[in-house]
Amino acid sequence: MFKIFALFFIAIGIYLGLNYSDEIEDIMDIDAFERVQERAEDGKDALMDTIDEIKG
Repeated sequence: MFKIFALFFIAIGIYLGLNYSDEIEDIMDIDAFERVQERAEDGKDALMDTIDEIKG
């Protein structure tokens, strides 16, 4: 019985993911997360360069 429920929910999840992926991405605003991650990496690189300059 529980296997039927699990398969049902998995099927619903796949259906929603395939049909509404654009809307889900808009809601989550993935681009903003990517921009934040890129800026954090840039900041880390700049900090490492500054530390290397201070050491040298």
